[in-house]
Amino acid sequence: MVILLAISSTSHPVEASNLRSPHGAYPPPTTSSTSSPTSVLKDFVTWSARALSLDGDGEERAVAYPLWSTPTRIADHYDNVLFSFPISGSALRRRRRRQEAERRRRLQYTETEIFIDLGGDGSEENAQSEGYGEAGVARDEGHGDATNGNDHVGAKAMGDTAHGDGHGDGDDTHSDAHEMVVHVTYEDIYKILVFMIVATGLGIFTSKLGMPALVGEIFAGFLLGPPLADFVPFSEALVLVGEIGLIMLLLEAGVELDVAQLRETGVRALSIGLTGTLLPLLVGMGLGMASGASSIKSALAIGASFSPTSLGVAASALKSGKMLDTPVGQLIVAACVVDDVLALILLSMFKVLVKDNPPIIEYFIPIISSVGFLIVLGGSAVTWMPRLIENKILKRCSEPYRVLVMFSVMAVILLAYLPLLNYTQASYLTGAFLCGCIFSQIEHAHHTFMEQTHQLMTWLLRVFFAASIGFQVPVTQFGDPKVIMWGFILYLCVIAKLPLALFVPQFEDVKKGASYNPFIRDRILTALAMTCRGEFSFIIAAFALGEGLFTAQMYSAIVWAVLMSCISSPFILLNLIKHFNKKQLDYLASTNPIKLAKDGDGVTPLFLHIKAKAPAFGGMQEQFRSIVNELGLEVVERRTNRNGRGLNATVQTDLFVRDTTMTVKLQKIAAQKKIKRALASAVEATMSSTDLVQTMMAKNGSIRPSSSNLSQLSLVSLQKEAQEALQQAATEEDAIITRGDIVEKKIKEALFAERPDKAADVTVDVWNPWPWTSVLDIIGAHYGVTDDPTQENVEIFVAVFDKIDVDGGGSIDQEEMYQALVDAGLDITEEGVITLFAMIDEDGNGDIDRDEWRETIKFYLELKEEEAEMSKQKAEYSQFRKDLRAKKLEQLGKSVRALTKEKMEMVEGEVKYEKEMGEDGDASDNSIGLDIDA
Repeated sequence: MVILLAISSTSHPVEASNLRSPHGAYPPPTTSSTSSPTSVLKDFVTWSARALSLDGDGEERAVAYPLWSTPTRIADHYDNVLFSFPISGSALRRRRRRQEAERRRRLQYTETEIFIDLGGDGSEENAQSEGYGEAGVARDEGHGDATNGNDHVGAKAMGDTAHGDGHGDGDDTHSDAHEMVVHVTYEDIYKILVFMIVATGLGIFTSKLGMPALVGEIFAGFLLGPPLADFVPFSEALVLVGEIGLIMLLLEAGVELDVAQLRETGVRALSIGLTGTLLPLLVGMGLGMASGASSIKSALAIGASFSPTSLGVAASALKSGKMLDTPVGQLIVAACVVDDVLALILLSMFKVLVKDNPPIIEYFIPIISSVGFLIVLGGSAVTWMPRLIENKILKRCSEPYRVLVMFSVMAVILLAYLPLLNYTQASYLTGAFLCGCIFSQIEHAHHTFMEQTHQLMTWLLRVFFAASIGFQVPVTQFGDPKVIMWGFILYLCVIAKLPLALFVPQFEDVKKGASYNPFIRDRILTALAMTCRGEFSFIIAAFALGEGLFTAQMYSAIVWAVLMSCISSPFILLNLIKHFNKKQLDYLASTNPIKLAKDGDGVTPLFLHIKAKAPAFGGMQEQFRSIVNELGLEVVERRTNRNGRGLNATVQTDLFVRDTTMTVKLQKIAAQKKIKRALASAVEATMSSTDLVQTMMAKNGSIRPSSSNLSQLSLVSLQKEAQEALQQAATEEDAIITRGDIVEKKIKEALFAERPDKAADVTVDVWNPWPWTSVLDIIGAHYGVTDDPTQENVEIFVAVFDKIDVDGGGSIDQEEMYQALVDAGLDITEEGVITLFAMIDEDGNGDIDRDEWRETIKFYLELKEEEAEMSKQKAEYSQFRKDLRAKKLEQLGKSVRALTKEKMEMVEGEVKYEKEMGEDGDASDNSIGLDIDA
């Protein structure tokens, strides 16, 4: 055997660096007296890099490679082979022990039977010579199959050579049977379980601190993964699962695409997205060149790592601060969508940038491919493809199978788009996004997708951030001062997006006496939201590093800067939102007429709730600003939502405004009770039917004593004082109705001028910012009080009063009540308690006694009972109309051929009449009601 090895070594010279030790490692470099310290260090680093780049099987160790990296390419650049993290000695020893145990487990049967057979046929010596001779040749060729990770190949060859009698076939069969078994140990299962639990726990912990959950999940990844503890087994498999989560993330982004939102925000969202991509790109390129980047490609990769804004991180902060459905929130979301699309194009470009001296045309192929598919497939996704799937496929399926068919079609399109975009030099992630865009335009598909995949998406993204990202955080490199210094310098790329605030339009005017400027608030929030970084920054940086575009130190600095952004940007954004929300509430509280008039019987500005439904058009929210200014209205709060997600979706805008041109009388509870009792007596004296009552009562117990209504009632039976109260209320109601008609007409005309193809639907109603019932609602919910005005429920509220009145004096003040309710764990505001006391306290001494409290509770429970009864009647009437409509349509479908023209017109007229009754179920016109709480 020694002779054969010597001969083979002579025939095939072997470099020292390619020889392996019996344990599968490269032999350490030798030194001589003439070697310089520099050459010794270089040889040692090269040997360490080659040793760590190979696992126990003699193949490149893939666990350290970033997303989409090519192992063979990294192996060619030994200065980058340790790009992510140096493996500690203990972690390396544990890894080698696992590899050795796996190798022994795979070969235990084969080796045993081979040597038994060799000893049994008396030809051991010849067989060893022939078998190991072949193994030696293989080793000389650089494969090392006989003594390292692929020992079973050499052993099988040795067995075949030794057993010319056919015994080798039995060994092959035994080995193949063994390889068919996929074996995992209890320890591996337990470690994976611990890893997922820790990632979940840290994600919850960081979210409680006001940071994104992905921060905690990334921390779990590099703490337990290969960068530090190397505790997690099967790291490659977890990274693969994380990549599937990334595809699902882009698919979800496409499903959530709101075309109407993009149409509404218009050019401004596009400008913010484009500028927000270019600014960090240019700043990063400049810093990259200053750091000594080897080429313009490297500098471009540094800048591109900071270009994308994380929609998930920004939207999460906006949602927590209740700003997502505001005009500025919608603008931010639309700009982030544009930003993500541009990030996909950048990712496609890097596939060409990593090539050495490609033709000029190849630089434009990814851009042409990405933009072309976004136009062609994106245009199809929002026009004809959704209608084709919905009308030709989904509607032909029975209801139980419709969801299954929808997801099946989605899977087929996804599997077609991924290779299509990948092999045309675009990013396959763009294919996932475009696939989702198709289903964003299908009715109920968005809700169904989010409902069915929510838990799956949560876990896949958790694995993505913990494994695909966390495993590539070079935490050990953070001990290098140079890495930390450049991390802070590169943070300039993050704050480079702050100038995007200049693109934000003015949605609201500055309010007189307010301590904040809404315009400045919107600009600050937009700029901060666009600095949020997340998944795409890690993806681009890891891809660029895997292709050797920058060094390990620069990659570490980029990761440090992105991690700082993940922590700081959403934290600052959320706290600023809370700050401005508090300022807004403080301003609203300062305008409370109860605080301005101590006797509580003064007047209050008219507050209105305007609900406008109109087709989306560019600059829609800016248009509302000019409308309300012309009408003399001051916006207190604004919310915007869309009914549908297509090009022709209807946008619903809710404006809560204060009318600066009109005031109404502020009625205390006693006066409200008097008006309510008088109106009820007049109705009872006029007719016993409840139809008129329903006509004259609006939602939530409001009464509409307008002049037209009072003219239908008999007021003879009422006392003169009650008649005068009703007449005053009717006069004020008429003025409110007139004002509401003016506002409604003006808004309709302005919206119709922008979109004459479809008329706008506008309704106006009275809004009370300070309902005195809010505190009682919270008390009732806390103690489980029903809406029935029973004696038992009244006594529960009285018992609350007695508990607050600790001294037993029979009266309490507002400070005493507020503190007692807060101590009891009730979520109430001091403003609500002040309003309640002012409305109850008739003598104005600041206290309320037990009898006043009891009468107030009785009146409150009466209002709640009426509200519940009216809701029940409306629900029953609405269901009755639906059943009647369905019956009419069924009759029309069955006997359409037998119906005469007159009968058909009659049925269709009845159906049309039922439909025009409105979904609210009341018979009221467009007039607005005087809320008795106001």
